[in-house]
Amino acid sequence: MAVLRFRDDLRHTQCYAGEPFRATLPSLVVRSPLQTGYNVRRWESVKGGGHVRRRVWFAAGLLAVFSSWGYFFPKAPQIGPLARLEHPTAGQVVIFAPHSDDEVLATGGLIQQKVDEGQPPKVVLLTAGDGYKVGAETHYRRPVSEALMLAYGRHRLGESRSGLNRLGLPSTQFIFLGFPDGVTHRLWLECWRSAQPCSGATGARGVPYGEAYAPGAPYSGEELIKEIKDVLRASQPSVVVYPHPNEAHVDHWALSNFVTAALEEMRRTEPGWSAPDEWLYLVHRGDWPAPKGYHPTGTLLPPAKLARGMTTWRTRGLTPDQVQRKAEALSDYKTQVLLMRRYLHSFVRANELFGTIERAYLPAFGGTSPFPAVADSPPWRGPTWMRVITDPQADTLARGVERGADARGVWAAVEGNTLYFATEMVSRPKRPVEIHFYARGFQSIRGWGDLAAVALVPDGVRRVEAWPGKTGQERIVADFSGNWVRVGLPLDVFGDPDSMMVNVETRVEGVLIDRTAWRPLSLDGR
Repeated sequence: MAVLRFRDDLRHTQCYAGEPFRATLPSLVVRSPLQTGYNVRRWESVKGGGHVRRRVWFAAGLLAVFSSWGYFFPKAPQIGPLARLEHPTAGQVVIFAPHSDDEVLATGGLIQQKVDEGQPPKVVLLTAGDGYKVGAETHYRRPVSEALMLAYGRHRLGESRSGLNRLGLPSTQFIFLGFPDGVTHRLWLECWRSAQPCSGATGARGVPYGEAYAPGAPYSGEELIKEIKDVLRASQPSVVVYPHPNEAHVDHWALSNFVTAALEEMRRTEPGWSAPDEWLYLVHRGDWPAPKGYHPTGTLLPPAKLARGMTTWRTRGLTPDQVQRKAEALSDYKTQVLLMRRYLHSFVRANELFGTIERAYLPAFGGTSPFPAVADSPPWRGPTWMRVITDPQADTLARGVERGADARGVWAAVEGNTLYFATEMVSRPKRPVEIHFYARGFQSIRGWGDLAAVALVPDGVRRVEAWPGKTGQERIVADFSGNWVRVGLPLDVFGDPDSMMVNVETRVEGVLIDRTAWRPLSLDGR
């Protein structure tokens, strides 16, 4: 029997409740009217399968119905008034955008305001969108090759230049990095070292654009973080604007990680560096924004599931002229307007939305614990625990698959040479749930190290998928207790780091159910 198995492009895409998707079987296509551009999700037909995969398919069918209903009869989230975020009157602003169009969708108003003040921002574009095959096939009206994807990237790059020019941004304030679309998360998770670069839809393993910041640079994580630091160092910004870590799109949350990591490194290693304010924006998150369509006098509000938690949201008002110019600039992105006009117009509102997240500093010792008494046993009882990640609940297909795989949050603690993590699930899992812990350490002398990825299952088996050293795996401690999953990692294998970047994912039979935001943790109080 053939069943559906959810498969993101490269293991790290989620389908959120109400999110556009496309499901395909040999003789069946189910397409939500919400399907637009980057929100395409891939499914593959596989033999075998079981109860969980059938529930995924059933939940996906319900999702198509409800997302279609929300498309035609949208409701804005019910959220209280947001504080106003005043834009800076002095200093450089640097804006990082993953794809050609994100820079106008999220910050088209901010760009205009800084231009009008005589301090145009620096806009840094990560990719030209050269991995969006649906868009390229629609644009060229034929199957695409690697060479045609490169041509599509150049075409979209021209759209960015045109749109930004309409907003008054001087061409000297635009920087194009030229990294591959759809692969940024692999640079963070797999292709960190320049000796082992990734490739994208163009087939290139290095930047193929002559007009890019560093033509020929390898597609690797360490190269990307180097270029981000170069831009920041040259700009000395007072504000850095970049994607929110809870973004659904892999290029968005991964770019958020890289900018966060670059800022953390510069804060610790460059004495003359003045840490800027950080403004986080959202573009891809389920069926947000709501309502869809052109509402130039409406208010953009955060998704209800993200309105409360780690993020403090603030709003910045735009004048009617600024709203109109933003709409006109978006019209220059013709390849995207052709496919997702209604979605793009959803960002043409009377305001723009930005969030901030406070840094997390881990206490070293103490005695408090978040666990129930029955689960509060050594070694978990000793250290002081701090909640470092708050994850929204019931915002993914976990509602229809396994509530016990829906993470409520992540706690962390340090004691001696061990970094402890504990993930609280919404309920006790009814089926085998894999909990994947990811961590990358930073040490001021050596920089960012290699990734650690440890997967745990309820029967006590742990699987080390990546490890930053040759030894130390035998010192991993872990357990399941009720709706808690806990792991301890030896810090010395990370080179005794000063800080870490961490996150947690959950899976059921290989199906990605939930993914928390990545969060930087200070381990030395700085």
